[in-house]
Amino acid sequence: MTQECPRGSAPLNTRWLHYFHEAIDAGSIRAASDRLDIEPSVISRQIRQLEQALGTPLLERHGRGVRATEAGRLLMDFHRERDVAEQTLFGQLAALDGLQRGHISLAVSEGYSDRLMSGVMNDFCAHHPQLTVELNLVAVNEVVRQVYEGQAHIGIAYAPRLTPGIEAVASARQPLCAIVHPQHPLTRRPQPLALEDVLAWPLGLVGHGFGIRQLIDAVETMSKRHFHASLISNSLATLKQYVSSGNGVTFIGHVALLHEIRRQQLVALEIDHPIFREAESHVIVRQNRPLAPAARQLLDDITRLWPFGPEKPIAL
Repeated sequence: MTQECPRGSAPLNTRWLHYFHEAIDAGSIRAASDRLDIEPSVISRQIRQLEQALGTPLLERHGRGVRATEAGRLLMDFHRERDVAEQTLFGQLAALDGLQRGHISLAVSEGYSDRLMSGVMNDFCAHHPQLTVELNLVAVNEVVRQVYEGQAHIGIAYAPRLTPGIEAVASARQPLCAIVHPQHPLTRRPQPLALEDVLAWPLGLVGHGFGIRQLIDAVETMSKRHFHASLISNSLATLKQYVSSGNGVTFIGHVALLHEIRRQQLVALEIDHPIFREAESHVIVRQNRPLAPAARQLLDDITRLWPFGPEKPIAL
């Protein structure tokens, strides 16, 4: 005869946890339903069963969405920790094959993708063909979130807000520069440029959620100046095109411009402002999360790459 678990101590059903996590992550039962292609009533029923098993409410409604109660937040933390532990276990098991199998996920700011592919990823993937490497280009806040929640093993971000639980394993100063085409009148002015000189020209700005935009917002507040944008885009490639075909100016760090500078298609001009001058790039991981040997090797390769390592691909 089996003994029933007392209320609040039943084993946690993986499906319950999955649906609960999706509802919180999506912000509503309906959004989770659309994401999972499952009826909302099914998700609601699974979450109710989870609440009954734990003996406490996990969700509270606000407007058209849902958010976690205090108990729900504890459960979300537990779910993330368990996911991280499982991924670590799978990575350690894969290590027994000598880095021949496994999965590594990276969350990367857009400006680093070209440098990362040409400097690290192509060779790494060629030497470890049985490994699966997932590289997602996301805004800086999403880089931090994915690393913290265990969705990404490694993050590379420009000017991220380093929250508790995030460890920067490498950093490098990467000033935010004014980017123009080589014949732009600003190229004939002495550097570093005064902020008011830059703001006199049409501006292309990256959208909110990017490290670049967070720096711009900080400079706006500090200098009490408004950066009026003629163009706003969530694509650095689009902003590069914007300044390459006219007298516009945008703001990007050197690392995202290596090809264009080498080909003399664009010019990076320093700006005389401490926030722009002291901006940094970071390689981040989740604090106290052991990395499997394959992920550790990839991390070491990334931190040896310029701007984090000594190599300089072009004179800056």
